[in-house]
Amino acid sequence: MSSVRRGAGAAEALLRAYAAVLFCDSPRVGAWFMLLTWCSPRAAAAGLIGLACTALWARAFSMSLAGAPHLVNGLLVGLFMGAFYPFDWRLAAWLAGASLFTTLCAHWFAALLWRAGKLPVLSLPFVLACWIGVLASPWRQAVSNLEDPFGAASYLLPVATESFFASLGWLFLVPYPVAGALLFAGLIVASRYLALLALAGYAAGQAALWLSGSSGADLYGFNYMLAAMALGGIFSVPSRTGFAMAAAGGALTAWLALALGAVLQPLQLPLLTLPFIAGVYLWLGALGVRTENRAPRMVLDAPEPPERGYERARIAQVRGSALDSVALMAPFFGEWRVSQSFDGPHTHRSPWQHALDVEIVEAGRNRRCEREDQRDYFCFGTPVVAPAASQVVGMRDDLADMPPGDADVANNWGNFLLLRTAGGEHILLAHLKQGSVRAKPGEWVVAGQQVASCGSSGRAPEPHLHFHVQSSDRLGAPTRAFHLANVLVRNEGGEGEFRLYHVPCEGELVSSAPRDDALASALRMPQGRTLAYALTGPYAGHGAKHVELQSGRTLLGQSRLTSASGASAAFEETPYVVGHFDRQGGRDRLLDLWLLCLGLTPLSTAAGYWRDRPALALLPLGPLRRAAAALARPLGAACESTYRRKWDEGEHAWRQDGEHRFSPLPGVTWIAHTSAWITPGRGVARLGMQMFGRRWGAVLEDAAPANADSNQSDQSESIQHNQREVTTR
Repeated sequence: MSSVRRGAGAAEALLRAYAAVLFCDSPRVGAWFMLLTWCSPRAAAAGLIGLACTALWARAFSMSLAGAPHLVNGLLVGLFMGAFYPFDWRLAAWLAGASLFTTLCAHWFAALLWRAGKLPVLSLPFVLACWIGVLASPWRQAVSNLEDPFGAASYLLPVATESFFASLGWLFLVPYPVAGALLFAGLIVASRYLALLALAGYAAGQAALWLSGSSGADLYGFNYMLAAMALGGIFSVPSRTGFAMAAAGGALTAWLALALGAVLQPLQLPLLTLPFIAGVYLWLGALGVRTENRAPRMVLDAPEPPERGYERARIAQVRGSALDSVALMAPFFGEWRVSQSFDGPHTHRSPWQHALDVEIVEAGRNRRCEREDQRDYFCFGTPVVAPAASQVVGMRDDLADMPPGDADVANNWGNFLLLRTAGGEHILLAHLKQGSVRAKPGEWVVAGQQVASCGSSGRAPEPHLHFHVQSSDRLGAPTRAFHLANVLVRNEGGEGEFRLYHVPCEGELVSSAPRDDALASALRMPQGRTLAYALTGPYAGHGAKHVELQSGRTLLGQSRLTSASGASAAFEETPYVVGHFDRQGGRDRLLDLWLLCLGLTPLSTAAGYWRDRPALALLPLGPLRRAAAALARPLGAACESTYRRKWDEGEHAWRQDGEHRFSPLPGVTWIAHTSAWITPGRGVARLGMQMFGRRWGAVLEDAAPANADSNQSDQSESIQHNQREVTTR
């Protein structure tokens, strides 16, 4: 059985190599691309030989790479040499050697380019291997001997599209308009956004050639497409800025093709994908060294298909995180009001614009009476706690607290504590009460530990706590962006909302969301735990359908919840929240219902209200509604979801209700309602959903405990092609 599974895995890896030529990862799309290569039988046969030899060399020398770029390059080498050289034993022998060269180059370049600037290998080994073949063998054009297998069918295509489709076909050495159209159809199935980028890149490249006075050549047009797809859809989060960069990348690649062609023509070396490689390296190298990862946001560490990258960025945005922001706990107990936030009008200006001033208010007032005494302010003398595990690297507590209205401008920060985290961030707590600092330089403190008291020392016309994250240990160094984690936020008189990550605005009331151990224990999913449910509703058939969910861990340590159908989702358990993300695999009613009900669940009973944006694909929509949603949101749609939780005494459980809304058209709104009952000591006892007048449900039948000896290898193999480490941030 294991040998069959390994064989299936090897076949899938080879098919993914075909798909990866156009940055896709579906083995079914790869099978479609492989089938189309047989429009040029010699190229297709040589491509298979090159691909197989590369895989064998990599296995023989125990070399493997994430994304397997050696396989893609080995395939391209075989396709190229098979199309332009006679297919005989000499070619087979040369391919065996070229595949070894390609494998070695791919692995060596992967290390070199990563250190040089986190650059990908792309198809650079393919270009070098083919140049060696051209220089070592007589160059003979064989394309003129290839006949279009589609014949007159090419005339059925619009004339304006023939050049585009022929250019795309050249990438797989099937330079026929119909073959290119069929390749493009497979690309649309894999990713509508990549297909759109391919069109935009080709159009921009042709426009650049027209501006330079050159006529477009079908032979190299795929370079413009590849550059746009890579820049706008794979190595950056899809966005308007990213799309503009993709179009500009296509135009730049066209000009590079002209320049590089002039250099290589006297040497009788073909361009191949060199313009694409040069254009992408130029963009990625320049944007990768920016000090701030702003739009277009690059994802050089973990490139992925645009729909998945957009979904991850969307989840991160709605849950409030930022790639370049530091997470802190609230450095106080209870509820405090933000008197000055980022870019505040008084003192929070560049280079100290990332800072918060907070105070305590009651009934809209920050003090008991109108007397000019700092002791009348509610926050004066209240505890200040460490916002992160850190080491004290600087402190002062000998300055007197200033009366209201006065300020010590000579000692701007007053009494302070400067903390350094294990990650190297420096946190400043300022305007502390005289003599209140409890930690000494060199001492380590834990998050939530009281370290001082709020005061009015330094430039503090009124008692308050000032805190920020700064770039170094120099007092008054420029500040860095940060946010508060696991907080309840409300406006005065309003309802408190849980925020996983939040930068408070001026006037907001903020407090920490305390963890509830009983709730956290009920939602805990240790490795190997299996939950058996009876699924009811229209998709369960007659009676109840028995299904299971199992928690496991990938080889890279990512926790995943997997159903019997093979569908899975990653999840992360922190001390304060359970978050699900990275949904993969086909449709699965139980898993989708679980994610809708519990996608983001705070582990605090004080969190009675919060928002999230789960993917619309989790809803049980029919084909027509799915098509309408796809037209409305090509990159994937999301629900606007609100959650409320309260204790249900009758069920002796926490009831978590969700309302999920989506508007495919103005004036049209789809609404789904979900509920989850979380029972202390047992877990998620029941799930339910209502939409379009129909009901679905799942009732817990059995919750098998985690088994350390469970067969975790089978589960890891089923998902190891998607073992990218991601977080809920």
